Amino acid sequence: MGNVLQIRVMARTYDEAEVEQKWPNLVKTAWEQPHAEGRPHGVIELVEDLKDRLELGMIPEEKADALADSIRKAYDLKLRMEKALGDWKASEANTISYDLEDELSAAEKIAAKRKFR
Repeated sequence: MGNVLQIRVMARTYDEAEVEQKWPNLVKTAWEQPHAEGRPHGVIELVEDLKDRLELGMIPEEKADALADSIRKAYDLKLRMEKALGDWKASEANTISYDLEDELSAAEKIAAKRKFR
């Protein structure tokens, strides 16, 4: 790494539309309003916003109870992935990214299975 040039290893959602297609119920839970312009709406942001809404009590109680474990697991995986990236362990981060997507898919099944108020 140079004095001026910074080298980073990072994770980013290439196509945000895929997030809405793959996890539509979670997207509705995280972002009830139309998406704010200029702010990313990728996988990382979905996990962060779900956790924030859960902790702030912004998800209806029955839905929050059903999704809480998966949201927390997804957030923990996000943190582990970011740590691996920060430690320049790209292959470890890649493995964790699949686990993160699997956890979001599990949460999506829970959210889709029941109609919450």
